Amino acid sequence: MTSAEKVQRCMDIAPVRDRREIPVLAQIITYAGVCAGYTQKEISLNNKKFQQALKKTYDVVGYPDSNYNLCVGDVYFSEGLPVRRPGIELDDNALFQFVECVNMQPEDYKLIAEKGWTPWYNAYMRRIQNPPFKSDLQLTLRFIKLGMHGGSNLKFQRKLGVEPITGTANFPAFDSFSLIRSFGEFVMDLYEEPDLIKAALDRATPEIIESTLTNAKRSPVNRIGLFAMRSDAGSISPAIFDEFSFPYIKQTVEAFHKAGYVTVLHADGNWLPMLDRFTQLPKGSVHFEFDGVTDLFKAYDIIGGWQSMRGDVGATMLSFETPDAVSEYCEKLVTELGMKGGFMLGSGCEVPMTAKAENVRAMINSVR
Repeated sequence: MTSAEKVQRCMDIAPVRDRREIPVLAQIITYAGVCAGYTQKEISLNNKKFQQALKKTYDVVGYPDSNYNLCVGDVYFSEGLPVRRPGIELDDNALFQFVECVNMQPEDYKLIAEKGWTPWYNAYMRRIQNPPFKSDLQLTLRFIKLGMHGGSNLKFQRKLGVEPITGTANFPAFDSFSLIRSFGEFVMDLYEEPDLIKAALDRATPEIIESTLTNAKRSPVNRIGLFAMRSDAGSISPAIFDEFSFPYIKQTVEAFHKAGYVTVLHADGNWLPMLDRFTQLPKGSVHFEFDGVTDLFKAYDIIGGWQSMRGDVGATMLSFETPDAVSEYCEKLVTELGMKGGFMLGSGCEVPMTAKAENVRAMINSVR
């Protein structure tokens, strides 16, 4: 069974007959530089060097069934925040750093509601680049470059037998607002300007859906990433989730599903109090990426057999535990969850730069 077939069967929540049918995803991006001996500057600014580093890393730790397909520089550009970059604002081998600060005012919600999300967001993205972009054309060319790198990396990984987990991705408007406005101010806005926020969400969400589907149609991958990084129970209450976040996630997932795509929901933090809502959505329409905070076993009790999920060998374990400890934890995940179907073994978010190669290898080998 190929890696692509394993990934698809996981999304389909198909029965598992043998542990080798359980896919494993190692989210290797920045770690590729560390393992292969490249600086973060090199794999941020040079996509060919990123590919070389990725191949050398796979040769060391083993070939996972799946991974992401963007080099480091494209990852931090697409996040949509001001950033300190390796080799520019930081040392050549430093991890990039996002700078979350107030880049949006309450009146911007009204502007978005009246004039649309896309023109507002494009103007914002031009403004936060260092140096700022002078025109929409300059921004468009940067997005084209991102897409070309993604397509090249997709083909490169598939030749290696590694199936990209998504072909394109985006953020829900709620989570983008939280990041751009900054968390503290956004929380105050939720109480002081709820109608303005809802009006902006109502206008932005269809635009985000449309632009994401346009990009998805250019890719051969039938999965779309959705980075809902501020919608967990550690960030907002279930009541706020039900009023401001989930209706728009639901709208997005249903639109993607209708168009033939699975939503790969990047679910950092604790999602247990929110998971039962996702049983309202079409079966197999969501694949959850958990990062180690959500209890996987309780999560499977709620959504197992209806939506698929992945996790959750976390950064601490990959960095500081022994290979035997990693293998033992993976065995528990494989036997208690993986053999039930609809489960992908994987790193809890990204494999950290501090990971031990032998620990990453132990995770990948646990389903071989």
